[in-house]
Amino acid sequence: MKFHFWGTRGSIPAPSTTETPTHAFGGDTTCVSVLWGQNNLLVVDGGSGLRQAGMVWNREGRKNFTFLFTHAHWDHIQGVPFFLPGFRDDVTIDIYSPRLPGAHAGNLMERALHAQQSEPFFPAGFPQLRAKISFHEIQPGHDLILRQGSDSLQIQSVAVPHPGGCLAYRMDESAGGKKSSLVFATDNEPPESSDNPLTQLAHQVDLLICDGQYSEEEYPSRRGWGHGTPELCLKEAISAKVRRLLLTHFDPTHSDTTLFQMEEKIRRAVRPPSLNVAFARQGQTLEL
Repeated sequence: MKFHFWGTRGSIPAPSTTETPTHAFGGDTTCVSVLWGQNNLLVVDGGSGLRQAGMVWNREGRKNFTFLFTHAHWDHIQGVPFFLPGFRDDVTIDIYSPRLPGAHAGNLMERALHAQQSEPFFPAGFPQLRAKISFHEIQPGHDLILRQGSDSLQIQSVAVPHPGGCLAYRMDESAGGKKSSLVFATDNEPPESSDNPLTQLAHQVDLLICDGQYSEEEYPSRRGWGHGTPELCLKEAISAKVRRLLLTHFDPTHSDTTLFQMEEKIRRAVRPPSLNVAFARQGQTLEL
């Protein structure tokens, strides 16, 4: 399984400037991809990082895409109107929309993507995408299993604390006789209680990717906004006994210097020292 970060920023894109450089960690909003099995692609979320990803995949001639969305907030879908393969009629796209607890009837992502590309917000409507697009739903407690030959990717989900709702996903790959696992938990504000569904979902995974948007100093004034801190993510990782922790969904106000300092601080706090902790970088690929 290969995991690639196309976007690591939260809330809104943060282009690099002289005052707030963001080259090292990236300025695009959340979009990641998972290559599993021989050459199967799963795209998780469609923030502004999806634009660059689509350009790469278009050059490669990739024609089949499976999308998995955590929720419908704008920083996780704003790249979809600029996804180049979506304008090709020889492309097939399967979109899995989260069925969030207490949500209104109807496919969440289908409604959100159509609304995003409707006037007065966008000039080119969603129906102008020429790809063959199908919408499906996924909900907590109902596993999704993707198969290609003898390879498989099992996807489990739990609801995590975030305004409007959000799903965290666990992915277990079985390919070529090898197994690997990761949990992607963006837009998650870990509760103080140890009774946490995410802890159970992430139990002993190879990699936990977690939302650490705020510093400890910022968090008290942002409590309830649905995001975590590196310290809360570390606590989550230790409770779940994961092998590796990566922080993502960086605040748009945080420069490279700020993020380097936050990364160094959380690394010094790691107990046990065997736990590998780092901040994600846009353009980074991890192989599990």
